[in-house]
Amino acid sequence: MSCIYVQTWRDTYLSVIPYDYLSSMSIPRHEQAFFNELNSNQIISFVAEDAGRVIGFITGGYERHADAIYSGEIYTLYVLKNLQRRSYGTKLVSALTGQFNRLGIYSMLVRVLKLNPYRQFYKKINGTYLKTEHVPFAVETMDVEIYGWLDTTLIDD
Repeated sequence: MSCIYVQTWRDTYLSVIPYDYLSSMSIPRHEQAFFNELNSNQIISFVAEDAGRVIGFITGGYERHADAIYSGEIYTLYVLKNLQRRSYGTKLVSALTGQFNRLGIYSMLVRVLKLNPYRQFYKKINGTYLKTEHVPFAVETMDVEIYGWLDTTLIDD
C-alpha cells in the first residue's frame, strides 16, 4: 500500500504540493505508518487487484472530527494512475460502504484537496459538496473540500 500511496501522491500532486515534500516521501516510513494504522483495529481497508497485483486501496472508519451528521469517513482512496477510470475506485468505495452498513454506519464523508484533479470522482458517485476547509499542510495552508453521503446504501458498483 505504501508504494501505491507514494506513487499516486507524486503522480497527482506534482504541480500542487511543494516538490520537496513529494521527493521526501518514503515508502518504508509510510509502510510503517500504514502497519500501525491497520493494527489499531479502528481502520477498515480493502485492496483492488489486477492480475494478482495490488493496484489500489481504500481505508475508512468512523468520522474523525465528531461530525453531528456523518458517522463514517473515507480516510484514503488511491488507485494507480494508469488503472484509473476502470471502476476500481467505485468498487473500493462500494466495499467500504458495505462494511459500514454492516456496522450500522449509513452516512459518510471524505476530505479531498481542492487542487486534486480527481476530486470530481466523488460527485460522480453521488457525493454532495458540503464545504471547504483551510488546512495547514507542509509550509502552507491548503483548501480541502468535503463531500458527503447521507445514505451510503445508495452507492453501488
